Amino acid sequence: MKRFLNDCWAAVMDNQRNPLRHLDMASQHYFMQVLGWMWSMVFSLMFLSIYHFGLTWLAHVVVIGGIAMTVSLFREAEKRRARLAARPALSSASRCVWKLDSEA
Repeated sequence: MKRFLNDCWAAVMDNQRNPLRHLDMASQHYFMQVLGWMWSMVFSLMFLSIYHFGLTWLAHVVVIGGIAMTVSLFREAEKRRARLAARPALSSASRCVWKLDSEA
């Protein structure tokens, strides 16, 4: 049962498994925001609580936005690490050191 729930969750929320995987990251983020907004409205109307719609909408925007920012930050860190690893390392003899105190 736990595996089934995990697979269902990943089929909707995992950007590499859901149908939005063919779009760029910005479009995926936009459509996930729209879907979060839509489902918060559906649940608010289902419980006849349109007054709580603003709160549930804001909660979805914050959570999905936070997740998207975290994923983009992690991916950027991986790209930066790969760029630094590909760059040739300089020996200590070719390193330039600026000794501000002795030059002033």
